[in-house]
Amino acid sequence: MLLNRNLEVLSRNTSHWICEQKEVDFGHNLISEDEDGNEFVFYNNQTLLVKKEIEKSSLPNPLKRELIFVMGVNSVEEIEKLIQTMSKESYLIIIEPNPAFFSYALNKRDLCFFEKLNVILFADELSNLSIFLDKLLSTTLIYYLKNMKFYFTYFYRNYAVDICTYLVRTVKETAKYKAMLFGNSIEDSLTGFRHNMKNLPHLVHSKDVSRLKNLFIDIPAIVVAAGPSLNKNIEQLKGLTTKAVIIAVDTIAQRLCEEGIIPDFICSIERDVETYTYFYENKNYPSQTTLVAPLLLYPKIFEEFKGDVIIPMRENVGEYIWLQQTFGLKGDNSISIGLSCAHVAFGFAEHIGASPIVLLGQDLAFGDSEEESHADGTIYDNKKFTNEVFSAIEKNYTEGYYGGIVPTTDIWINFRKWFEIEISRENKVVINATEGGAKIDNTLQMSLVEVAQQFCSQEIVPVKEVMESVTEFPLNKVQMKLMLKEQKDLFIRLKLEFEEQLKIIKGLNIYNGSTEKQLLKVVNKLSKTDALFGKITENWLLRHNLQPIMMSSLWNLYAIEQTLSSSNLIANRDIQLDFLTVSVFVLGEIISIIEESSNNL
Repeated sequence: MLLNRNLEVLSRNTSHWICEQKEVDFGHNLISEDEDGNEFVFYNNQTLLVKKEIEKSSLPNPLKRELIFVMGVNSVEEIEKLIQTMSKESYLIIIEPNPAFFSYALNKRDLCFFEKLNVILFADELSNLSIFLDKLLSTTLIYYLKNMKFYFTYFYRNYAVDICTYLVRTVKETAKYKAMLFGNSIEDSLTGFRHNMKNLPHLVHSKDVSRLKNLFIDIPAIVVAAGPSLNKNIEQLKGLTTKAVIIAVDTIAQRLCEEGIIPDFICSIERDVETYTYFYENKNYPSQTTLVAPLLLYPKIFEEFKGDVIIPMRENVGEYIWLQQTFGLKGDNSISIGLSCAHVAFGFAEHIGASPIVLLGQDLAFGDSEEESHADGTIYDNKKFTNEVFSAIEKNYTEGYYGGIVPTTDIWINFRKWFEIEISRENKVVINATEGGAKIDNTLQMSLVEVAQQFCSQEIVPVKEVMESVTEFPLNKVQMKLMLKEQKDLFIRLKLEFEEQLKIIKGLNIYNGSTEKQLLKVVNKLSKTDALFGKITENWLLRHNLQPIMMSSLWNLYAIEQTLSSSNLIANRDIQLDFLTVSVFVLGEIISIIEESSNNL
């Protein structure tokens, strides 16, 4: 039976995203044929002709590794032509948002092309497409971003252009977001690593993050950001300080304290000195407030903060996985940190099991005017400073909390997208009580008054009292030094391997008149770098710090057509030279930083 065979084929690949199949009556008349073999689709009360016609201008390049997005699963002939044309190393992502169309394909089409592991299906509502793409682009497919292509099957390109437009916008928006996550500069990555390692003495005194897991289960938490809408909610927030966990971003922390609202936790993320000078220098935060920040924070903040500190590992980030493995930290010590201090606060609220999580001041958009970017009582009250920050940032627009569109920036759009993906992934009850700014999908919209009435009617055990029972990380400085020496020796050996391959690649001479035999010898020497790519991906610290050059190198390599020619091999060699030169430099820096950090422990 065709249905059973199709289901069996689809079940072999865990990369597919297929929604739970409900009883869908696709009807025998959904797709019909005339005597000439032309197909007709009954859609939106219309009968529409669907030709078996290939859009030749949109076919893949068979000589390049591409990531090809296809809209529509029913046009089997078009899909098969794409598969025949594309490179064997390309990936075909088939999107089918219409449940009736997908059901018809399962029952009536031969979907044997899904036997190929590089043909992946998304069959679900388009509202879930961003989550699928986020997962997809967290794999090696991130290296295909510069070679994306779109193909719209006959039905969609002729009768559902709006859906095609949505696909392109969502893919490009998510790709941009993922590239930003992965694409920090080498210098930026090494600065973060230096801060991480310089702050190791403070890690010893941090509360054990694994012991905080679900410590405040089902207790409401209010994540207070610094958006302009917060101004109208300050007075209401004062009455909730003993009825919910108050988690504030650093930008608004001083204003809250001045208003008599003492945050239980203050969250930071930025590594630059400005974070210290703007939000911590000469500030006297009450000792009952706890600082929550990743290890890369500007060191002076940890040194001078009077209260307790919590230093969580950064979830799914290589450098922090390396730290946990190196020092043998057990249990769930990671939180989802994201891109901003508001993300740190939200990830921390998730980790402690708070529910519901209430977003306040999370505008992610400008206020009543484009000059109003933050709440009163912050560094952004300085108009000269605010103008300097935002003058070079291009304005964008997004859907508003109350509908319509509101002015925003690409950075805030990325921040919003993180929230939407994280909330969907974790399936948490999240209430957006900002009452302004951008709409955040996957949240419930309620006023702070309504939140107080429904979820914050009872006093909670004082947070400081609960935190006193949490012990520090079980770390020993002597043991940490021994572990760092082992790691330093490992990176010294790896550096020698990279230096040897760099010497070989530098010695390659490739001429336009080279014979095929000579070119194949060059290919053999160039291919030996593949093993070094593998060693980077196997080592969490190297993968994190060499991620930018890895991505740019693979993007450029994938852009080279896969034909044997001197010009292609010269381009390959030049890319490898850059990659290996940077890798040797980074390995040297890592060795130096580890040695210095060990000496300072």
